[in-house]
Amino acid sequence: MNFLSPTSLLLFGLAAPIVLLYILKLRRRREPVSTLMFWEQLFKEKQTTSLFQKLKHLLSLLLQLLFLTLLVLAIARPQFAFITKSARHIILIIDHSASMNAQESSDEERESNRAASNSRLESAKQRALRMVEGLRFMDEMMVISCHAKPTIHSPFTNHRKSLRGAIQSIQPTDIRTNLEPALGLAHAVARTKPSAEIVIFSDFQTVSEEMLTQLHDSGDEITLHPIQVGAVSDNVGITQFRVRKSLVNAFDYQTLLTVVNASEEKKKCNVELYFNEGLFDVRPYTLAPGESKSEIFGNFTFEGGQLKAVLDVADALHTDNVAYAALPKREHIPVLLVTEENPFLEKALSVDENLSLSVTRPEDYDANATGYNVVIFDRFAPQTLGDGNYMIVYPPKKSPAVASWEIGDPLDTPIVTDWERTHPILRHVHLENVQIGEAYHVKPPATAAVLARSFEDPVLFVDVTPKRKIVFAAIDILQSDLPLRIAFPVIIANTIQWFQDSSGIEEYHLHTGEVLTWKSDGDGTDAPATATITGPGDQTWETALERGEVLFDRTEIAGFYTLKIGDSEKMWAVNLSDDSESHIGVDASVEDLLTPEVTLVGSSLLQYPPWVYLVFLAAVLSVVEWFLYQRRRID
Repeated sequence: MNFLSPTSLLLFGLAAPIVLLYILKLRRRREPVSTLMFWEQLFKEKQTTSLFQKLKHLLSLLLQLLFLTLLVLAIARPQFAFITKSARHIILIIDHSASMNAQESSDEERESNRAASNSRLESAKQRALRMVEGLRFMDEMMVISCHAKPTIHSPFTNHRKSLRGAIQSIQPTDIRTNLEPALGLAHAVARTKPSAEIVIFSDFQTVSEEMLTQLHDSGDEITLHPIQVGAVSDNVGITQFRVRKSLVNAFDYQTLLTVVNASEEKKKCNVELYFNEGLFDVRPYTLAPGESKSEIFGNFTFEGGQLKAVLDVADALHTDNVAYAALPKREHIPVLLVTEENPFLEKALSVDENLSLSVTRPEDYDANATGYNVVIFDRFAPQTLGDGNYMIVYPPKKSPAVASWEIGDPLDTPIVTDWERTHPILRHVHLENVQIGEAYHVKPPATAAVLARSFEDPVLFVDVTPKRKIVFAAIDILQSDLPLRIAFPVIIANTIQWFQDSSGIEEYHLHTGEVLTWKSDGDGTDAPATATITGPGDQTWETALERGEVLFDRTEIAGFYTLKIGDSEKMWAVNLSDDSESHIGVDASVEDLLTPEVTLVGSSLLQYPPWVYLVFLAAVLSVVEWFLYQRRRID
């Protein structure tokens, strides 16, 4: 036996004054009386009980000394070797990933929404709380939660209130499961403790090879208890809902939706599509067991907003029944066309509703005009070219702006013999047998990339510098049949798109748990110091801007997240979108390793440390001594 506070044993010195107080006799006072008759009778009765009185006096002294001994030992906190060796160090891991939101209830309960609190996570927390109640005084527990990354809610402690608070603080998330980091952390901590045990509460719906290796090779000194929570596997979910550029219209968007039936029965359901909370489409789905079906939605006429897909089905996991997509706002592109007259070029530009077209004659062109994203010169070139995006079509040979390109004589046989099919401007374009009436020799600058040739002569090239883009065509399109071909409007649309760097769309989609990042176009010196992010449930966060950049990692719940900086706003759609997370049944590879339950209840005498029992005995002795003392005073 040893003591946690051995210096407290010095309190045994208090026994000396206690003994002195009992030895000390009171000096009797002399008083004259008229007769001794009555006192002699009292003295005779006193003599008959003197031995018993001495015994009571000695017993009271022994009780006082024993009382002091118990209190001093309690203060010194005695520890016994056999108790210390039997102490358990438990590392508790609670999975709170998306699949742990699955409800273990009947279809009727799900439809009536009566089982909202009967989730796997709540079940795991209740079982963990029962483990806390079974802890002995020498046992310690550590609480870790995990989805894709671990979080320590409580270090090793035997304080039950702290452990209960740590377990209750674990909140549900919509993040995919990855228990490997938590198990690796638990193993690292367990190696520092004797008799360490790792208890994992999870549904184990997906287990990687690395995780399986960790479960098998936990070591001889570490006891591992994987406990499965939940049994149902009936679920249908949306595993993909993304916005992408349309393959048909360069300025339109398409939305890809994928639904999977992760149950063992055939399922029929509807997918409801909402734009800004307004229902605009319903699609029926019939899925065989394990079947996955994808569908593309296009022809959106919306000016940007919130898209939401809702799976109308009652199943175990609600998280994957709703998916979100942020539809970017399509801004109009101001384009200036400088030409004497070119109906083909005007028509190709005016039919695109995303372009704001202005047409002017060469003599009316103002080189200082601003506000245009693209300027197209048809059979004309200005005196100089500033920064910006320019398309120059068959300019005069003596144009000052292109004089350095050495425009030469007309081509003898102008015909397109080769073109760069992979370049964004000529994507989905075929130029075989294009009839060209007029074209000329031109020497492109050294920085140019030739896109089309007539034998060895370039007839279409691009020149890109840090602040300027130029598309040059050495063909008079009015003297060719190119405007009559499908390739012509495609080339014009691709050119505008290439100028805007919009071969794709700016990505405003994240998986739950991913970091939301945004950086301003400038150097950040004029940006505000903070930004406001609003998430699902109108929850808001204030985050600091570092050099005009935002980093936000609280995307734990699926939904829309809006970033507001000053007067500007940007919106992200955050989804679970994980096929493995929608399969909520237990992974077959881990079934043989599962533990039914862990019982921590030991001997009732070990529920409290020894000093508690010593204090209790001291209180009992105090009551006994008090009773004897009172009787002595009465006698």
